[in-house]
Amino acid sequence: MNLVETIEYISAKIWSFPFLIAFLGLCIFATFFLRFVQIRYFMESLRSLFSANASDKNSEAGELTSLQAFVNTLGGNIGNGSLSGVPVAISVGGPGSLFWLLVMSTFAVALRYAEVYLGMIFIGKERFGRAKGGPMLYLSMLPGGYFLSYAFAFFCLAYAFICGNVVQCNSVAAAVQKSWNIDVYYTSIVVVAFIGYVLLGGSNRIVQALDKLVPVKVALFFLSALYVLVYHYQAIVGALYLVCSSALKTEAVFGGGLAFTLQKMMATGFQRGIFVHEAGLGTAAVPFGETGGKQPVKDGLMSMLGVYINSHIVCLMVGLCVIASGVWNNGETGSALIISSYQTAFGQYGAWIITFLVVNFGVSVLVSYAYVGRICWNFLTNGKWSTAFIALYTLAAFAGSVMDVKLAWSSSDLVTAGLFVINISGLIWFMNKIKKDLFDYENVNS
Repeated sequence: MNLVETIEYISAKIWSFPFLIAFLGLCIFATFFLRFVQIRYFMESLRSLFSANASDKNSEAGELTSLQAFVNTLGGNIGNGSLSGVPVAISVGGPGSLFWLLVMSTFAVALRYAEVYLGMIFIGKERFGRAKGGPMLYLSMLPGGYFLSYAFAFFCLAYAFICGNVVQCNSVAAAVQKSWNIDVYYTSIVVVAFIGYVLLGGSNRIVQALDKLVPVKVALFFLSALYVLVYHYQAIVGALYLVCSSALKTEAVFGGGLAFTLQKMMATGFQRGIFVHEAGLGTAAVPFGETGGKQPVKDGLMSMLGVYINSHIVCLMVGLCVIASGVWNNGETGSALIISSYQTAFGQYGAWIITFLVVNFGVSVLVSYAYVGRICWNFLTNGKWSTAFIALYTLAAFAGSVMDVKLAWSSSDLVTAGLFVINISGLIWFMNKIKKDLFDYENVNS
């Protein structure tokens, strides 16, 4: 086997159906243990977001505000994993994959609260090397914490390079070449120049870039997808029925063939869901760990909205566009499939719109993970060789633009699995504390 086939084989073995079921089981456990925190506190998480501006005025110099940490997380989550990953799930596992993606994401919201809360609660009380908060700090308190902290930082840095950089640049270059016939090498030069400019400006320029990119991409996607759904409004109810009926076929429990189909559908939805929402990976706790940690419970509740926005709005709208437009089983996959759905409503301009969204989604994720990657790099190197990080991150952007797409995605799956296994040990270890502190917060505010 060559390198690509070897990585694909290892990735497939790791991301087996039992592993995905174990992931879902952990999400369900956290949901029940925290008494459905994602449901009970949904409205408060909304209020926390809308009141964040006022409270953020008290942030100290050099710290991220809670709102900036949320924008960074949202910018990292809403990427081409949503725009291209959902069509891939539907083309491979059928419409029912969207149902299982949403199920996984709903339960995973509890993990998002847990990791962000843990990433903030020890700020100002404990410190480990350069980590004043985030997973590197709470993992350091476990048995073998020295190893776990550095292992997390290493895998998170690899995640930033591969998932946040290589995969996004690969999608951007492929979309631009398909729509405008621009060679991937030219696209890579532009991307490298842009990310180099942003990184050379330091953390402030990264945050400023995100403040502009994230609202634009969310608004453009929402308006364009809404137009496609309105255009096919008569098919929306049928699309929703197809999603639910194909996911819940009672006859699927009988017969090897149907049972295998159901398993494949669930596995596809679960795996794409993890890549989309990132809950449980600890990536969201990294930027929140750079805040002052003044209101860990409220900020943990606010962070839950990132999963809802990406999974229950962006992914659901992408999936409905593909299914309601009737193109979901036309043999295409990935960005080509969402382009086909847009073309049913926008005609020849559908490819242009999706290409622009792919570029916007990819660039914002690229910038988001430049910030996360910088934090992990500084932790691992004790703040040294920052110029080397800039050089390597821009080089990864170039490599991602020209890399084989299968190698990019298979590598991302391997890194994601490692990141989850390491981070989840900290969540399990501190689950009683997370529960107790949440209940104390409820008693004070009841």
